[in-house]
Amino acid sequence: MITRSVPSRKSTELDLADLLVNGKLQIYPHVEEKGLLFLQFRNDKVIVSAGPYIGLIPLTPSVSIEVEPKLPVSNLARVLDTARSSLTALSGTDRLYLASEASSNSILEFLGANLVDALKTIEENGFHKEYLPVIEKTSYPSGKLLYSETLLKCWSRGEYHRVRAQKFVHTANTPHNRTLKSALRILLSRLDPGSEGARHLIKVANQAFARFPDIVKEMTGRDMCVCQATIETRSLPATKSYYYRALDIASLILSNKSVALQSVGSDIILNTFIINFEVLFEEYLRRILSAHRPNSVSVQDGNKEGKRSLFDDKRDPPAQPDIVLQSTPDGTQIVGEVKYKDKPNREDINQAITYALCYRTQKAILIYQSSPRKKSGPTIIGEINGITLKGYAFNLENEDLDQEEENFATFMFQELAS
Repeated sequence: MITRSVPSRKSTELDLADLLVNGKLQIYPHVEEKGLLFLQFRNDKVIVSAGPYIGLIPLTPSVSIEVEPKLPVSNLARVLDTARSSLTALSGTDRLYLASEASSNSILEFLGANLVDALKTIEENGFHKEYLPVIEKTSYPSGKLLYSETLLKCWSRGEYHRVRAQKFVHTANTPHNRTLKSALRILLSRLDPGSEGARHLIKVANQAFARFPDIVKEMTGRDMCVCQATIETRSLPATKSYYYRALDIASLILSNKSVALQSVGSDIILNTFIINFEVLFEEYLRRILSAHRPNSVSVQDGNKEGKRSLFDDKRDPPAQPDIVLQSTPDGTQIVGEVKYKDKPNREDINQAITYALCYRTQKAILIYQSSPRKKSGPTIIGEINGITLKGYAFNLENEDLDQEEENFATFMFQELAS
């Protein structure tokens, strides 16, 4: 297996021979269809260019491209949680992760999606069953008669028509199934339905819970220990080996643990994930502003509710700045355009000035990610015809993201008010 790392929006070169299987090119169709990677063929070489998506992206059955963030991100899970975004799993493609004590809504959602996916395999291949002892008081005994218990708990109480007997029942009410069912229940109680992905997961997780055999009861105190021992010793029958993945994930959820998205590990196998980081960065910044906004300010997405026509005399094309701040008392507006790069170019400047003219505002902000070792915060790019264009470098590598977010929100609202 070949794995090559490349930053987002950058390229790497591969030998064409590495992509051939039995002399044929076997590139997964979703790679270019979804814009995950872009390929150019030059003689016996292939130039693989990464798009806005980060994550481990399988290119062929034997070659994967690890697309890394263009610039450092100190806490990817925190950014995902703030943006209320979901990790997109590439089903059928797995990777190893490092277990982590840190909890995160986005990673809980990712684990939940993997658990539901693993449970589908169990449903398709059959629930694990065991012969377990059942002791009952009955007038129609089967199995082994328990003489001492019969004397003590039946006949000594005048119940001469009953006995205590033990029999073995082939049942799905096992520690493993009880653990999986309880993990689903805990998952449903913890999921925050704030994102579309989470709401979809809640729906499919409820369906998975309803499909569990009714005989499977609540988890007991020792079930978790039994499952952990099963995982460590791999003691399930070989025909039920598909249980281990689900049990691994269930153990993490029940222990309120997580996985590290940015560290190589060997603790648990899950689907690989991808994230459109350009979309994530935009949504993250809008959510910061929404969380810090004064009551007199509205934060709009220019791609949705804040959109308007670019020209005064035509409906199309639309003007779609990433951020529109509006003061509700007087209607004053400023526009912000988000760029996932460390320095805006001439095209970005032209776009921001155009949006400022369209929205009849004298201020526009180009927001981009601060490069390593450079100071974050605002800069003045220039002025033209009464319009001031400023830049703001946001440092996603800052260990104190709370302060970074507060500084950004304060600057944006001061620009609107001044």
